[in-house]
Amino acid sequence: MSPSRNPLESPRRLDAPLYGYRAWRLRGSGLYSFSGWRAWPADSPKVALCWRNFLALGIAHHAPGSGCNCGIYAWKEPPTQPFSPQGMTPVWGVVQLWGKVVLHAAGYRSQYARPVALEYAPGLEAVAARYRVILLRTLSEWTGP
Repeated sequence: MSPSRNPLESPRRLDAPLYGYRAWRLRGSGLYSFSGWRAWPADSPKVALCWRNFLALGIAHHAPGSGCNCGIYAWKEPPTQPFSPQGMTPVWGVVQLWGKVVLHAAGYRSQYARPVALEYAPGLEAVAARYRVILLRTLSEWTGP
């Protein structure tokens, strides 16, 4: 999913939450974005920030921005083959997305997100308890809230 100048892929505020699939890296009992250095919060939503807002570029905006890469990413469909972002062993799961959302062909970029389910792997019970999410045998078991 790359930024687009297509007006159909402009940020829109959605009334109903969307659900998408994403991967995290695991450290202790924390879920981390592959490009992040802080664990996703367990008791509040993850809030997207644009790195450009911290540079003196004069183009500050709320994430996700049109024509920008910012936002919390999720795929529309679960992966059909094993996939390991950046060569790390991922923890796959389902996220609820809301706020401003950019719709792309294969997925979404959102303003807010929170995990709602994780694909089972040994040792994830403590992570599921911390984030108050359900454990699925496979991502394809997800049928919605």
